[in-house]
Amino acid sequence: MSLERARTLNGKPVTVSFLVAKPAYTLLGRTMVGAADRDDDVERGAVLLGKRLDVKEGERVVVRGVLRVIHHRSDVVNGVIVPAWVEVRVTEVK
Repeated sequence: MSLERARTLNGKPVTVSFLVAKPAYTLLGRTMVGAADRDDDVERGAVLLGKRLDVKEGERVVVRGVLRVIHHRSDVVNGVIVPAWVEVRVTEVK
């Protein structure tokens, strides 16, 4: 999905599917999954409900949730400058 299309859907319920291209990890009872990088420097992914050990890299995931376009500010992490970035995220809902 292009950033322009994501902006039109920002805050709205969507159903998306994508191939998981990055290792999934669990944080605070939710599972984070990432889609493949594209050449536009926008991160794309989803936050799934619960600890999802069934989600594997290379497999397709379908997510029903709310789409958000998030503009992260630059920051310093462990002395390293992390530049600002844009993320398109779908947060799964029941």
